[in-house]
Parts: sequence; structure tokens; C-alpha cells
Amino acid sequence: MTPIRRWPWAGWIGWIWPLLACLTGWRFIALNLHAPLQWDAQYTYLPAARALLEQGWAFVLTPASCRVAPLGYLWPALWGADPVAIRIANMGLWAGCAWFLWRAARLLGGERAGAAAMLLLIFSGLRQTFPSELTEPIYLFGVFGLIHALARLVAAGERTRGPVLQGAAMLTVTMLSRPILQLIAPAALLACLAALALQAWRGKNRPASAGWPAAVARLALCLGLGLLIPLAWTVMNGLASGFWGLRTGAGVSLYLGTHPLFQGTEPAFLGFDFDDPLTPVIGHHDVLSPGAEPVTRAAALWQLQSLSLPDAAVFFSRKLWWWLAEHPAEMARSPNPLRQLRLLELSAIALSALWAIWGYWRRRRGQSAGGSYALALIGKPAPGQWALAALLLGTLALLLGQLLPVFYNSRYSTAMLDPWLIPLAAFGLALVTGPAQWRGGALPRNRTILTALAALALIAALAAAVWKLAGRFEHLRVDPARMGAVAERLRIADAERIHTIGMTGQTDPQHQAQWVTTARPAVLMVRLSESEIETISHLHHGNALWDSEIALRPANPPAGRCGSADVAWQSAAGDILQPGYTLPLRLPLAADGQFRHLVTHANAQLRPSEPGSLRITLDCPIGTVVQWRQTRFLESRQALEAAAHVKRGP
Repeated sequence: MTPIRRWPWAGWIGWIWPLLACLTGWRFIALNLHAPLQWDAQYTYLPAARALLEQGWAFVLTPASCRVAPLGYLWPALWGADPVAIRIANMGLWAGCAWFLWRAARLLGGERAGAAAMLLLIFSGLRQTFPSELTEPIYLFGVFGLIHALARLVAAGERTRGPVLQGAAMLTVTMLSRPILQLIAPAALLACLAALALQAWRGKNRPASAGWPAAVARLALCLGLGLLIPLAWTVMNGLASGFWGLRTGAGVSLYLGTHPLFQGTEPAFLGFDFDDPLTPVIGHHDVLSPGAEPVTRAAALWQLQSLSLPDAAVFFSRKLWWWLAEHPAEMARSPNPLRQLRLLELSAIALSALWAIWGYWRRRRGQSAGGSYALALIGKPAPGQWALAALLLGTLALLLGQLLPVFYNSRYSTAMLDPWLIPLAAFGLALVTGPAQWRGGALPRNRTILTALAALALIAALAAAVWKLAGRFEHLRVDPARMGAVAERLRIADAERIHTIGMTGQTDPQHQAQWVTTARPAVLMVRLSESEIETISHLHHGNALWDSEIALRPANPPAGRCGSADVAWQSAAGDILQPGYTLPLRLPLAADGQFRHLVTHANAQLRPSEPGSLRITLDCPIGTVVQWRQTRFLESRQALEAAAHVKRGP
């Protein structure tokens, strides 16, 4: 029987995968051609595109053009700033992304890697940004084109001008759409030039090994050519508008990314609003204007300098986890399995790396024993494939380090990390499911299939274990120990102001307000007077918080574990008020006898304007002892403190 790979049409089978990815993406875009405009598109990108159409190229020389990277308005303007036309054009960009990724993955890890990359692309969140007028579609087209060019240069070892010119063009596209690589690309160019200079200095009397200097020289040429237009555009912005960069926004991104109350993420995740550190300083709200950049950057540096080393370790390790594995708030509102897919990708990368190291060690051990024993449970990628995998992994690591201090949301995480994670995960999957060999001979086919299935099962098990562990310990809540600058505006410590439901009072030797639950759940309500309501309602300085100190002791004998607390406002008429987004109002409880701070936002319905009570519902077993010490209303002063610091100077 003729093997499938020898059939005359077998080479076309592989095209099923990119075609499937294209059709999936096109269908999604077509279904969302008339979806509502996103905020950034409506108020930033489309206005800039219309200004270009109205003013012509003179717009490029105005400070307003610096608010957006050039392709952020050039691409929409090319299609008349019409949302439907832009989204149809983005179908072509999606097809280009799928083709570039498929070809790059095949060069990196073969047919299995190409198929795996297409499946990961289909299930990723990347397609979510294509039916929009944002910069992600054109940026992703450039990134995947750049990765494909790198695969041609490094993995395939092409020596023609084609991959060099392609890589240069695609790097230019990425830099002019979202200049994420504006630090990494110049650093990589300098590293290439340094490596070539070192080789020239040390290799005068020694031949170059494996011809790597030629490959590094082509890579340096690719990077150098790709940086020419972005550099020229930066100089033009500097001379015309006084802003030496491709676009503004880095300062406010750093400020929000280091904001302790927001935990460096989208403020809405915790129920907060964006606050503006510029208003007290320069008297306007345009955080993307060139004049705002030094102010927001100074505010961000002040926040960084205010972090102690232990606080910085907690803050940035938490953000690193979210960059890699997605934020729980995003998972709650997204229909896509964002974290599950990320954990599978990370597990595939980690397991394949360990597998490769172990296989290499066992092979070396067999060689040191005289070559009579050799074990390889992995395939044997070519040196160029290993080099490309190392290059992608190194870029991913540098990106993570660069992204840690900047503003986080899932849209940024997906667009910035998935283009590098997907080919690496596909390579890992191809590696661990490759043909197994034992003592130089291939295992029987059934044993090879079992080895591949076992590897896939191990990847799935590792991802599931991390998922379960994260779900047990990760909670979406304000960090009471790291809220930034706050001011106390109201304190209630009188137990006479407490009303309970499902609890009976007890005498406490230490004179603390104490109750025992008689129902599950039980309710503790803190009543506010009319004068206190008036005090709170007249505060208009942005974000505020409720902070209640409560201690819980388990029933005797223990009758189970406590669940969570649910915070709401109950009016005098009995209406229970909460915002529609309640995730940050559900706080974890621990019945360990220690006083703990239950902190939530005090915005929207939780900022009372009529008499009532702060309502805290405790999901604890009957018999749990509840102690209450005080409840405070806090005003966030972080923005005002940052503004005051900017005024004073360092």
C-alpha cells in the first residue's frame, strides 16, 4: 500500500489548516461587521484618520498626530475611515497572519507544529480585535510577518535578499502601528553588531563555526533597515511637534501600570474609575497630548520609587502571573477560555524544554559511555530550528520584562504575547509528540503513538493542576496592604450602629462587638447617619473605598469553611443596591480569629446619597463567631499625591 505522504495530492493536505484558520476568522469578522465601535477607535483612531483625510499630509506635522502611531490613522484613512470598510480590509490582514504563522511554524517544527499553530490561533483571542478600527490587526500582521522572516533567516538558513527585506518591512509595520519593539529591536541590532565585532576580533586566525556570522549579519541588516523609517518619523515628530517618539501614551501607561490601588491593571477590574494626575498640574484632561508625557512619566517614577522591595516583589509577581495567565476579571466577562489556553501553551513550552534538556542529558550520558547506549525521546530539530526557538523565547522573556511596569488588560496581553507564545507552544507540541527512538532504532508505531498521547496528557494534566491551584488561592479584591495614598473621611466604631440578620449577640471579654451566626448566610449592616451621608456625597475626588475590620472564628465543633462576603448598600426603604459588575464586591473569608480588612470600592451604588446601611453578607457555617471592630470610608489620594510630587519636583 502506498504511504499517504507519497500520494501526488498529499502536499495539499497541509493547506487545510491555514484555510480553516482563515475561514474561522473571516466568519467572526463578518458576524461583527456592524458591531459597536470601541472607545479607543471612536475617540482616538477614527478622529485622527478623519483629520488626515480633511487636512492632508499637513496633519502629520501637528501635535495631534503624535497621539496615535502613524499606521493607527493611515490604515483607517486608506479605507475612508469607514468602520465596515476597515473591518473588511482586516480580513486580508487576518489571512496574512494565518499564512505567516503557518509557514513559520512549519519551518520551526514541521507539519505537526504548523497544524498545532493553526489550532492555537483559532482558539486564541487574537481574532477578537480584527472586527475593529484598532491598531492590533495591522500590528499583528507585521509581527507574524516578522516571525516568518526570522524563520526563513534562522531556521531555513535562506541567504537571499527576500527574507531580509520582508523582515525589515514587517518590523517597520510593527513599529509604526504599535511600537512595542522600540526597545528590543535596537537592543537586538546592537547585540548583533557586537557579536560580529567580537567574531572579527577573535576569529582572525580561526575559521567561523557553522557560518553563524553570515546569519547574524543578515539579521543585523534586517533590523537596521526596519528601524530606518521609524527613526526618521521620530525625528520628524521631534522637529515638528517637539515630541521625540512615535506616539504618546507611554507616560500614562506607566502611571496606570504602576498604580497601587489599581494593581497596575484596568481600574474597572476592581470597580474603580480612571483618575487623572494631570488636572491639578496642567489643567486639562488629554493624557495623550505631547505635553502630558513628562508629567505622567514623572508620576509613574514617583510611584515606582514609593514601592518598598517586598511590596514591589508582590506587585510585579502578581502582574507577571496576569500577563502570562490572564486576569480573573477578563475571564469572567470573556466567552473564550483565555486562561485554559494560556496554561496549555505555557505547559507545552515548559514540558518540551524539560524534555529536551532531559533527552540531551541522556544522549550525552550514552555518548560518554562509549556510544553503546543512546536514548532520545524527542525528535531531532536542526540547529537552525533550535536557534529560532531560542530567539523567540528570548524575545518573549524581554517582552515580559518590558511589559511588567506598563498598563495591563487582556487585549494588550493577547496582542503582545500570543504571537510569540503560539509558535513556541506549537514547536513544543511537535517536539514532545515526535517519533521516539530507543538505542538508535525507532520504537514500534503503536509505542510512538502512546508516547505522544502520554505527552499530551501530561501537558493537559499540568495545565489543569495550575488552573485548579490558581482558582483556590487567587481572589479578585483590593489589596488592603497596598492601596496607595488614601485619606480617612469617615470612621464608625460604635457597635450600637450595627444591625444583624441571622446572628445573635454575645458578651466578649475584650469588649469587642461579637455575634454568633444562627443562619447561613448571615448579614451585618453598618448604619450611617444623614450627616455622614452628606459628608460622603460631597466628595468628588474620584475613587473611594469601604474598609471594614472583621474577625471570624469557626464554630465549635467546626461545621465547614466560610465562603465569601458580599458587599452592598441597603437603603432605608430596604432596597439592596449594587453595581451590575459585582465580582470585586465578593471577598474571600478566613475563619482564623484574626482581624482582617474587607476592602471594596465605594463607587456607583456603593457611594450612598440617601440614608441606609453598608450591608455585608457573610457566607459562613452556623455557629461561626463574628467580631467587628470598625468600618471606614476612605478617599483615594494617589492621583493628587502624584500631582503634588510632580509640581514640587524630585
